[in-house]
Amino acid sequence: MNHNQSYAHGSCITVRGMDDTLSVENLLAGARRFAHLAMAAHDRSDHELFALHGGVAVERLAKAALAAKNPALLLEMRGKVDALFHLTGVKPSESRVHTVGAGEAIARLRKLDVLLSDEGLDDLIELRNGVAHSTQGDEGRELLPALVRTAEALLIDLGKDENAFWERWAETIRLALDEARTDLERDVQLRVQKARNVFQDRFEGLPDDALKRFQETQRNTFAMALMTEEKHLLVEAITTCPACDGQAKVLMNGRHSANNSGGYTVNGLLCPMCHLTLTGAEEFSAAGLNLGHVNNDVVSEIVRMLSGKSVVSEAENLRLGETRPG
Repeated sequence: MNHNQSYAHGSCITVRGMDDTLSVENLLAGARRFAHLAMAAHDRSDHELFALHGGVAVERLAKAALAAKNPALLLEMRGKVDALFHLTGVKPSESRVHTVGAGEAIARLRKLDVLLSDEGLDDLIELRNGVAHSTQGDEGRELLPALVRTAEALLIDLGKDENAFWERWAETIRLALDEARTDLERDVQLRVQKARNVFQDRFEGLPDDALKRFQETQRNTFAMALMTEEKHLLVEAITTCPACDGQAKVLMNGRHSANNSGGYTVNGLLCPMCHLTLTGAEEFSAAGLNLGHVNNDVVSEIVRMLSGKSVVSEAENLRLGETRPG
């Protein structure tokens, strides 16, 4: 058999003599690497890098899907015949082989019914090209679903396992594809998962029991800050963070008088360890928090100190997520 001859395994064509950098395996490995870089940037809320790395991941995946069908599908239509010989394994090229760009690779896969029309994907590729040459701010913020949908379709076409591809971000990907949740629920759960990843990164490389020992030091801690301005109270208490199980700050405010209280509102949650932030009753509920009860003792103690008597009923006035003028 000629050393340049091509041969097939099922639907996948392998070409002897072709540059290994254009093999399905290497294209997949590159796609996985850039997909992980994109998700790490997403965890840091670095939307520029997310768009840049996410676009490269899609390009590598798209080329892997084309190469798996036939390496010649990677050829630019205006390419030289040497590139055709190289990609088909007829004759290796001595010069660099130029393959199609991301846009054309996606267009070909749409004609092959592998990918559907997707404005989000088009925006991701356009933004990737823009980020590579200029600053685009945080326009990549909303493009995670496009990356996830595209990767899912291409991995299915390639017969590859999604969990193995995404590894530690598999749960984030599952949440991004969960259409049973409302947009708010999905957004909050993605932020919780992102904060969980950030927290785990802080302990990467440390002894196995470092995380457990740290969390134990956080148990049963309590903090309260009280400020008054014309009987307006700002209260800081503690609850368990839904992302990292650490001690998160709960911010409340309200008005108090000797005879009556206007009630207390839980306005926000901030975790200093994983940087999770939540605001308002709907986000608390989406994160599985019931903050209407967790701070009853705190409120009662504050009112007792201010009024000189125990006011247990004060805790019943605690309300979630309301906004007060001023």
